[in-house]
Amino acid sequence: MGYKISTGCDVYSFGVLLLEMLTGIRPTDAMFTDGMSLHRLVSSAYPNGLGEVLDPYMSLDGHHEGSTIAIQKYVMPLVEVALLCSLELPKGRQGMRDVKGRIGCSSLRGGGGELGN
Repeated sequence: MGYKISTGCDVYSFGVLLLEMLTGIRPTDAMFTDGMSLHRLVSSAYPNGLGEVLDPYMSLDGHHEGSTIAIQKYVMPLVEVALLCSLELPKGRQGMRDVKGRIGCSSLRGGGGELGN
């Protein structure tokens, strides 16, 4: 059993890398058993429970008022992209051109979007 190498694999790897960077949790962590994965963990916490899975250095506790706004403006769109890229089935994943557009044009400029758009 094997997999065909494709750009879809690159998109998946990019998504998992983003999830790892945002959470500080490795996709190979021992906590991921019985079908649980980093994607499923973040997906189950999205959007209202992200504070529980994001890296503690990106706390939603709001040590200052601007941190919540920064999370919503910059981190939430990156989480969306990461989840879209790391979908289990390749057919559901966006292409890298679409990912680049989401990151470059909307996510990091505060436009954001909704998961699934």
